[in-house]
Amino acid sequence: MAVTETTTQSWGSRLGDSVKGVIAGIVLFLLGFPVLFWNEGNSVRTAKALDEGEGACIPVESIEKVDSEMEGQLVHMTGLATTQDVLTDDQFGVSTTAIALKRTTEMLQWVEHSKTEEKKNLGGSVTKTTTYTYSQEWLESAVDSSGFKEQGHDNPGFVEFPSEEKRAANVTFGAFRLNERQISRIGSEQAYAFPTDFVCRVERVQRQGATIYVPNKQTRDNALNNRDVASQARIGDMRVKFTVILPHNISLVAKQRGDTFVGYLAKTKKKVDLLCDGAKDAAEMFEDARDANAMLTWLVRLGGFLLMFFGLSMILKPLSVLADVLPILGNIVEMGNGLVAGIVALVCSLVTIAIAWIFYRPVLAIFLLVLAAGGIFLLWKKRQAKQTAAGPAAPAAPSAAF
Repeated sequence: MAVTETTTQSWGSRLGDSVKGVIAGIVLFLLGFPVLFWNEGNSVRTAKALDEGEGACIPVESIEKVDSEMEGQLVHMTGLATTQDVLTDDQFGVSTTAIALKRTTEMLQWVEHSKTEEKKNLGGSVTKTTTYTYSQEWLESAVDSSGFKEQGHDNPGFVEFPSEEKRAANVTFGAFRLNERQISRIGSEQAYAFPTDFVCRVERVQRQGATIYVPNKQTRDNALNNRDVASQARIGDMRVKFTVILPHNISLVAKQRGDTFVGYLAKTKKKVDLLCDGAKDAAEMFEDARDANAMLTWLVRLGGFLLMFFGLSMILKPLSVLADVLPILGNIVEMGNGLVAGIVALVCSLVTIAIAWIFYRPVLAIFLLVLAAGGIFLLWKKRQAKQTAAGPAAPAAPSAAF
C-alpha cells in the first residue's frame, strides 16, 4: 500500500522561501553564541563544585543512627532504601509494596512513512516526488491518522490505558528519610511478578508472562468475538507491561539535615546531590558525576555548533537557489555553501569557547584560539588561491619577425 504525490515548486517561489529563511538563519546563528558561552561556564562551575564536594565529603559507615555531629556536613552513605507504601494501579488492579510501579502501554497503530526525492529542473524549479507507505506498529503515543494521505488507515486517536508511573511518597534509608527528588532518581527496574491469584480489572484480557494483551474496545464490546489478541492483533489492541522498583541498596552523597538530606551548595552556586543504585564509594560517584558533566558539555557544544551551522546554511541558501537556474551550478554553489558554513561555524564556536574559558582556564583558551586562527588562515589561503586562479592570463609572447 503506497501513495505517490508529485509537486513542482517554481524558481521564484523557492527564492522567496530562501530569502524568508535568512532571518531565521540569523537568529539561529546568533543563538549559538550565548548557548556555547553559557555551556562553558556551567561546565566549569559544575566541575569546581564536584571538586569542592569531594574534598568536603565525609564517609559515614552506618545509616542506622542519625549522627548529630554530621549535621550540615556533606556525607557519603550506602545502605538499603525501602518503603512500606503500597502502590496500586487502579485500572488493572496491580498492587505491590515498592518504591515505584510503572505501567507501559503500547497500542497497535497505523504509521505513515514518507520518502521524498527531489529533481532540479533547468530554470530553477524543483520537482518533488513523495511516496507514502503505511505499516502497523506498537507505539506508546497515539498517532493522529486524520492527515494521512491514503484513506483506510484509521487509528483510535487516543490510548485508552496510557503509560503511567507511581512513586512511593515515603522511602526510608536506615534512620533517614529520602526527599522527593532523591526518590525520583532511584532506578533498577524489574518486571512485576504477577501473583498466582491475580485477576485483572479490565475484562477480556489475555496475559502471557509479564505482558497483558488488551483487545480494542470494539472487540471487548462484542461478546461473540473471542480472537487471540496476542497472535491476531488488530489496530487499537494494547499490550501492557508492569515494572517495579523494589527496595535495594543505594549510595548517596548529600548534605545531612536532621533525618533527611538536601543538596550541598558549593561556592560556585551549584548543588552536589548524588544518588546511584548499588554500593559505590564516594570516589566512584564523583567520577561518574564528572563523566556525566563532560558528556553534557560536549553535547551542548555540538548543539551550539549545529545552531551556527544550520543558521549560516539558511543565510547562504539564496545563493544556491539563484545558481539553480543551471542545476549543476546550483549543486556546486550548495556544496561551497556547506563548506563555508561548516568552517565559519567551527571557527566561531572555537572562538566563543575560548573567550568563555579565558575566565576560567587561560591555557586551554590560548590553545583554542590558536586552532581558530588556523581555521581563519585556511579560509584566507583558499580565497587567495581562488583569486590567483581567476587572475588574467599572461600575454602571449610576440612572434619572431622573419
